Amino acid sequence: MRHIFILRHCEYDDRSGSGPNFDCHLSPEGQSHADAIGQSMQDNNIQPDLIYCSGAVRTRETLDALLQHIDTPEIIYNDDIYGCMPGELLELIQDSDEQYKNIMIVGHNPAMHGIVQILGQNSEAKYLKEIAYYYGAGTLCSFACNTAQWAEANPANCAITALYA
Repeated sequence: MRHIFILRHCEYDDRSGSGPNFDCHLSPEGQSHADAIGQSMQDNNIQPDLIYCSGAVRTRETLDALLQHIDTPEIIYNDDIYGCMPGELLELIQDSDEQYKNIMIVGHNPAMHGIVQILGQNSEAKYLKEIAYYYGAGTLCSFACNTAQWAEANPANCAITALYA
């Protein structure tokens, strides 16, 4: 069994960056929310062994808050996560090194919402209802994937096990 955790960055202040949207910082509310998500991860024993994180300031700040509550895993910062499509996130997952069993991606909508909808197609109705139209800032979705290899991860063998907002 493998696990995927999809986290949309927390709320940010779109006036806080010195330049483009890529440079915006978390708002005070977003910082508090990121800390609460980290605490939820600790309380629920969510421990990724690999995290892919967008290089945008707000995703890095979200991740920094999480790392106050969990053991520091392997982290790969990837600027391509900013502005990517859901299919590209699926490829990122499927191309992951087999030594990792619990992967997290910290990124942006609409790709984060899209990948949750794609991988979650065969999940319980209560989860499908929650992700149908909205995937808010700071939402964390946990998937169990019944596969031996990341290359085989797809909607047929992945299901949502929890949502944290």
